[in-house]
Amino acid sequence: MARKTATDALSLFDTLVYTCEYRLVIDPASAVLARVMEWRQLLKEKVGVFGDYYRIPGITLLQTELPPDYEGTLCDAIWRGSGARTPFKLHLNGFAHTEDRKSIHIEVVEKDVVVALRQHVADHVRTNRRIKKLGVQVPERIALPIASGLKAAQFDAAWGLLSPHPFVGEISVHDVVLLKRELADTSLDEHVRTFALEHRR
Repeated sequence: MARKTATDALSLFDTLVYTCEYRLVIDPASAVLARVMEWRQLLKEKVGVFGDYYRIPGITLLQTELPPDYEGTLCDAIWRGSGARTPFKLHLNGFAHTEDRKSIHIEVVEKDVVVALRQHVADHVRTNRRIKKLGVQVPERIALPIASGLKAAQFDAAWGLLSPHPFVGEISVHDVVLLKRELADTSLDEHVRTFALEHRR
């Protein structure tokens, strides 16, 4: 899609522009990441492609759809918001699913500390009126997604495969990671930047 140069970025609302989805996540660390990728591959072989299959696993803090021109501004806001938070540990405990039986995830025990981090960073991001106007979404659920967008038969097969195998794990959170992807179902995430918690100003 062609870009249009505009002197006022708020004209984005009145014209078609090229945008990407930006997603800020807590990286689940190598051991947990490997397990999640393994489960996703097993599920794909059993039920076919599903939502989240092409995404890098992570506990989503916020996401927004922006033109790439806003990337620097977004990074600056995340840097300010993440730097004031201290590192912490998270414990993962078992598989769960949404009430509509369309998504399966791993439960996060210490939700409060994630909510506090998410809110602090989101508040900084929303100080930019144009980004705020374009929209900053925070997920309702603090969890590590395995699969989403499952149809009834897919869910039954996936849940039957995963639920008999309880999973526990631990993540040491020292940073947050910004990813971006084009707006297509099969687009892959691209690493933008990693932001250390409690960095020096």
